[in-house]
Amino acid sequence: MLCVRYPFYRKNLKKDECILDIETTGLDPKRDKLVVLGLIYFDYKKNKFYIEQYFSKNDYEEIRLLQIYKEKIRDKKLITYNGEIFDLPFLNVRLIENKLEPVWPENVDLYKFIKSKRKLIEFKSLKLSEIEKIVGIQRNDPPRYKVISKLSKKDENRNNPRPILIHNKNDLIATEAISNAEDLINDKLSFALNDCKIYLNNAFIDKDIGNFEFISDKKLDNALFQGDNYYFFVEDNVIKLKIMVLYGKLSKNASGFVTVNNFKLKNKGKYEINKNLISIMEDGIYSCENILNIMKFLIEKNLDL
Repeated sequence: MLCVRYPFYRKNLKKDECILDIETTGLDPKRDKLVVLGLIYFDYKKNKFYIEQYFSKNDYEEIRLLQIYKEKIRDKKLITYNGEIFDLPFLNVRLIENKLEPVWPENVDLYKFIKSKRKLIEFKSLKLSEIEKIVGIQRNDPPRYKVISKLSKKDENRNNPRPILIHNKNDLIATEAISNAEDLINDKLSFALNDCKIYLNNAFIDKDIGNFEFISDKKLDNALFQGDNYYFFVEDNVIKLKIMVLYGKLSKNASGFVTVNNFKLKNKGKYEINKNLISIMEDGIYSCENILNIMKFLIEKNLDL
């Protein structure tokens, strides 16, 4: 077994948290094997954060990787990217296949959160190598499918660990860098009024009604307000806006939802539309700048902040 360790200067990670990423010979945990166990964690004895990677040189070493996994994550909250769907279930199946007890650690899956916001913020894709660009990471390591294909099969020695270890290390670093993704995304979906910050938390359209939920960082007075094509109510720190929408063509090749622009706001959508309308959704992505501007206008008009 090969083990490599690097000191790590964390950006967001807390001492009780652990970044986890694994590399395997394939996607089927019944048939495929664990090859790389990658971690970022705080070593209390050394009083430092470390990147630690374990590489199994052959299939017989897998059981030791699994034992190390259980030892290292004890009493840690895991942070993963797609770990809820892939990494943790894969590890549990491999534990069972090796006659070890499975574990169910606390896990924050960043992919799950980012995916829930994919209609509010447009991403080219949800791959980690794309999402990490929001914090300025531009990697040049080979994709996983290229490095995994170079691993030898069955029980033969794996002679070239470097490419997959580089890929795994970059995944770990990127996951730690975006571990505050919730704050980063909420900041992009927010506006400030005086000392109050309000962000768009959720959105969906049901037939001809757009439903939008906002969260305030301070408690507000409960209230209900209604206009010609909208109403919104406030309860503690939650604001819910319902607004009438119309579906139609925004351009020759694009469709979406609009609402009547009773707010006299400038449309910030991608497409030029009638000035009496304001876009709410374009090409399947919510026009969040417009939605935030509408909510800000209504709060300024109706609430004393």
